[in-house]
Amino acid sequence: MLRVTCYMNIIVLGPQGSGKGTQAEKLAEKFNLEHIDMGKFLREVAKQDTPLGKEIYQIQNVTNTLVPSRILREVLHLKLQSIPREQGVLMEGAPRTMSQREYVEEALLETGRKFDAVVFINIPEEETVKRISKRWTCKKGHPLIMGVDVQSEKDKCPTDGTEIFQRTDDTPEGIKKRLQVYREETMPVIEDFRKRDLLLEIDGTPSIEEVQKSILAEIEKRNIE
Repeated sequence: MLRVTCYMNIIVLGPQGSGKGTQAEKLAEKFNLEHIDMGKFLREVAKQDTPLGKEIYQIQNVTNTLVPSRILREVLHLKLQSIPREQGVLMEGAPRTMSQREYVEEALLETGRKFDAVVFINIPEEETVKRISKRWTCKKGHPLIMGVDVQSEKDKCPTDGTEIFQRTDDTPEGIKKRLQVYREETMPVIEDFRKRDLLLEIDGTPSIEEVQKSILAEIEKRNIE
């Protein structure tokens, strides 16, 4: 039986739409881990009217490329320094490049940590396009699914009544560009973790509950504590 612990350190990776965010939240809660969602944090910074915020916004919403390692290095260092050393962490959405991988591991060592496992939630590219292209949001940031929460782009947010829109990088064109970057930049990172026997590859196409069971079974099998 799995024991709750706060000393393991885990990375959760996967293509867009794989459900890695949902699974990361569940794992962080189950094992009492500090959840570091780099993507979410960077999007929050991108909303700020600062030079750094404007730069991140340009990268994420205009050029649809990866955030440079120097930016990741700065925000990750500050985040890790604020977490007690005895607290395990779960990192979601990073590292996405080999240079980021090197820095992430260095930053962890500086705070007396190392990663015990990398959970890779994998889905086919056509599934990514299908899932992400249905994502919409409203002016107040509520996540919406087209065809479920709203039926038309003219609809209002059912939660707050504000106008809805689709993020630039969630359009079919933006998704395809992100997938190309993912293949070229992130897959080498995943393969490196596989060679080091740190990778737990999980099929992300079943239900949320089934995917969670698969992850927990792999963690138990590896006897990660």
